[in-house]
Amino acid sequence: MDALVFRVQEGHETLMESTDSPVWSHPLRAAGPAGAGTVVGHLGGHPRGVPTEGWPRCAVCGHPMCHVGQLDAGAWLDLGTFRRMTLFICHATGGRCEDWHPTRGANRVLLHQEVDPDLYDGPPTVRVYRKARLVAEPAVDERPMVEAGRESGASREVILASLRHDKLGGLAGWWGEDATPDSTGEGKMRLVLQLTTQIVTLDITRRGVLFVFLDPHDRSPESAKMLWQSD
Repeated sequence: MDALVFRVQEGHETLMESTDSPVWSHPLRAAGPAGAGTVVGHLGGHPRGVPTEGWPRCAVCGHPMCHVGQLDAGAWLDLGTFRRMTLFICHATGGRCEDWHPTRGANRVLLHQEVDPDLYDGPPTVRVYRKARLVAEPAVDERPMVEAGRESGASREVILASLRHDKLGGLAGWWGEDATPDSTGEGKMRLVLQLTTQIVTLDITRRGVLFVFLDPHDRSPESAKMLWQSD
């Protein structure tokens, strides 16, 4: 995330560079016929391995949250010592719980040390999204794409729009200002997932984008944060 960072200086938007390292991402797509790509997780449906007593409830309204998706760690997704993450968001009050905010308690990222493919548990949820299996495409270095946009004189919004798709890792395609959460150590958290509403129509707003960040200095199960923005 530190390789290419937008900053506003004296009223002018500039793209600042801090390293020459590649910025890798894995684009995500809905799985096609069996055997066409490695399935790395799914959106919607019901999660596996989350017991009823561990099912997240909204810290604002107290209702059980809605399952958004599960993704497994692998060459396509670095979760540190964790093997899977499961995403939840509150839909009980139609957004009044501020489910877009990373610390209000109306969304949750569960990080799993163990993967249980058989446990199918949990309370009834507010909504169950249509299930879509996800495939990760080969890694793409986003740095040349961003640099090409900058050299051509493209605006910040045009460059960010080119980054705004479903993917693991890479650079955040913000709708508004950079809202990357601060790490508990030095610097910012690392983007591990970005979801649009293209694969599954998540009702986080018509053209919302969901982001999940992992704290590189925090190895606890609470080290991931979720937020979303819209145009």
